Amino acid sequence: MKKLKTPHIIIMGAILFVLLFICIIGLLFRKPKEETPTEAVVPEEVIAVDYSKIESISGKYSYEDEHFTSSFGIDVSTFQDKIDWKKVKDYGVEFAYLRIGRRGATTGNLYPDDFFEANYKGARDNDIKVGVYFFSQAINEKEAVEEADYLLKLLGDKKVDFPIVYDCEEVYLDDETPRTTNVTKEQFTANALAFIRHLEAKGYTCMIYTYQYWAENFYDMEQLKDYPLWYAQYDVKAPDFAYPITIWQYSHTGTINGIEGAADMNIMFIRKDISE
Repeated sequence: MKKLKTPHIIIMGAILFVLLFICIIGLLFRKPKEETPTEAVVPEEVIAVDYSKIESISGKYSYEDEHFTSSFGIDVSTFQDKIDWKKVKDYGVEFAYLRIGRRGATTGNLYPDDFFEANYKGARDNDIKVGVYFFSQAINEKEAVEEADYLLKLLGDKKVDFPIVYDCEEVYLDDETPRTTNVTKEQFTANALAFIRHLEAKGYTCMIYTYQYWAENFYDMEQLKDYPLWYAQYDVKAPDFAYPITIWQYSHTGTINGIEGAADMNIMFIRKDISE
């Protein structure tokens, strides 16, 4: 390769120095690039019931704010025996959840509630809105679906005003062991979902009844949280639960005209049409 003479090297060095100087000056006085502002992500407003605003008049709870109103109701079964539904209506009861059937805790057999037919007619005849619930003791999804079909058989063509409720609870027996003793949390959750999805496929909406101990130990609430929840918690000024509640069962020792003995008392939170 032919070598460059010294003057050529000096000239090229000078040129490189000038170019480097120009680059440095350009960097120092460069106008910063304007970044396109990122659109702010505003989370969807979470509208919740302010439980501190619940009012009580003679044991009947009510609620009203900009977004919610409420309805006062009861839930009954054969344990309440014969009910005078006119007196219940006159007392101010606006809705009633009726037990339609159950599965035996030891036998596993399916039974209708002995007073369902009378309670349904009595409530309807007195313009009380009606919902139904099934007391489950299913040990697997197959049994949960069987319970859903049995409920549909008992319901027939009767209309209900609210979601059908799946009610699975712990049963305490003196001399026998409940058949659900060894059912896992995962299985109880799967049972609830099987019951609900089977009824949804038939065109019904569903709700889940629960309470703190059961929700924490026997349900995976993250799988169930998108369904309406009916939550039982007594002797407190307001329910304390991590998920939104549609119905709060606030007493199981209520006194209702027309019902002998204790009755379960409930408040239903009803979302107003925010477009109005």
